[in-house]
Amino acid sequence: MAGRFMQKGFTDHQAKLMAVWEDKRIASICSQMPNLTIMATNAAAAVDQTRLSQSDRTLLAQYAKETCSDYCAGCGRLCSEGLGINVPINDVMRCLMYARSYQDLTLARATFEALPAQTRTLLAQLDFNEAERTCPRNLPIGRMMKEAKDLLA
Repeated sequence: MAGRFMQKGFTDHQAKLMAVWEDKRIASICSQMPNLTIMATNAAAAVDQTRLSQSDRTLLAQYAKETCSDYCAGCGRLCSEGLGINVPINDVMRCLMYARSYQDLTLARATFEALPAQTRTLLAQLDFNEAERTCPRNLPIGRMMKEAKDLLA
């Protein structure tokens, strides 16, 4: 996918931003820009008049479909209801995203440490099987909660 967009003069990351900006259902976007290089490429994508083609949008939609089971959609109330106790699973998943996708272990750990101590304790104690059954993305929540506890605690 990246090669296709590079031939058109922009990166796959820029293409993703462009797709979001073109989507009339979305009013705003928050993009992490931890350095000037990323800020400059995001700004370049914002002012570029290039439009994504229908085949570009189709490719991005296919990519989203193929990777949707790799990340939490933020619907934490569903998996918490499955547990019968309010555990902010989606917040823990966000911490993992900071570590995995952004390669920012410092932010991941700081965000994890900001969670209530009781939440961090429950991660090692709860059975997440029912939460996994209710997850629309079929995420391995139990494994991911253990991973977060081990990696970020």
